[in-house]
Amino acid sequence: MDNIMILGAGDFQLPLVQKASEKYNVILVAPSIDSRFDKYVYKKYYFDVREQDKILEIAKQESIVGITTDQTDIPVRTVAYVAENMNLPGIGYEVAKIFTDKGLMRHKLEEAGIDVIPYVCTDNLNDAISFMSNINSSVIVKPVDTQGSRGVIKVDSIDDLSDAFYNAANYSTNNCVVVEKYIVGPEVVIEGITVNYNCVKQICGDTIYFDDKTKFSAKKRIFPSSLNSELVDNALQLNKRIIKAFGLNNGITHGEYIFDGNKVYLIEIAARGGGVFISSDLIHETTGLNTEEFLLDISVGKTPDLALKDTGKTAGYRAFYLQPGIVKKIEGINTICSFPFIKRNQFDCIYEGMQIDKNVNKTSRFAFIIVADSLQQWIDYQTTIKNILSIVNNESMDSAIIWE
Repeated sequence: MDNIMILGAGDFQLPLVQKASEKYNVILVAPSIDSRFDKYVYKKYYFDVREQDKILEIAKQESIVGITTDQTDIPVRTVAYVAENMNLPGIGYEVAKIFTDKGLMRHKLEEAGIDVIPYVCTDNLNDAISFMSNINSSVIVKPVDTQGSRGVIKVDSIDDLSDAFYNAANYSTNNCVVVEKYIVGPEVVIEGITVNYNCVKQICGDTIYFDDKTKFSAKKRIFPSSLNSELVDNALQLNKRIIKAFGLNNGITHGEYIFDGNKVYLIEIAARGGGVFISSDLIHETTGLNTEEFLLDISVGKTPDLALKDTGKTAGYRAFYLQPGIVKKIEGINTICSFPFIKRNQFDCIYEGMQIDKNVNKTSRFAFIIVADSLQQWIDYQTTIKNILSIVNNESMDSAIIWE
């Protein structure tokens, strides 16, 4: 079999690795790789996925026929870099930079005549202070090139801006930070399938956050969206316009949007499928597309199978946190996993004796996929799970689950 390279070995890359192993020898590159990947991988290399030249060297050594990733932002540039330097199919390095840099992303929007949320992109605190003073509003401070909400924080006072700015800068590879006006409104997420520069399919879902807004972490993403059709259509049209402006040739995009009244703005967009199994499961459940096969096919230059359909299903993930401490007792997981409406999940990542550290961003969530015939049925299934699952982490046996 031919060798194919995949970057990233977190929970959300496992479906892609599993599918790839059916047709290819998988060369897996990641800083750490756990034992779940062992039976699907031909060779493992332990490197930071941002080490572009080192990974290019390995790719040449292994004579790969394609390179890909999914559900993670950090490897996207390296995938494009290796593909471009080996004359393999890819999105192009310059395009990858736009999709992975929130500053470049906003500059490109402005070039295309697309309205953006008022912002400044800078490595200078004084610029951030001046911007916040001028707009007289709360702001969101975020690194230009991170993922998982690392370093992202809402700031309500200029007195708090300095700490937030330098914290975000520490997460950025070039110390640049986006400071953006804080907007309150409904949010949606759009998964787009693009082939030959044409966005051939889009699905739009709703984003619902945990009560703790400091983590900018979604507790639910449910497809299709329940917003009125006019708002959804506006978001879908904007998403297509942005994909075209950014020059994506082939791939999946994960776009996040917010409404300010009837006006829709891009929060950010990535040239990969949505995390928390949106790409691997929710796209498939709502469109019938085998996402992994699609990504593998375009990575080796094959014409993808686009047997798309509207399944009529309501599909979404439900996430929860665990209180810091040591997990003492778990009940209900076997019952939950036996339900046919429960699909991919992270229940196998939770075990008795597990140490739960402080939850500082969305990377410490646990999630499961629910598929239903309607939104109300999805909500009912969610309630069933919440009533069955029990996880405690201290001697008094208090519940450790944070649902809201």
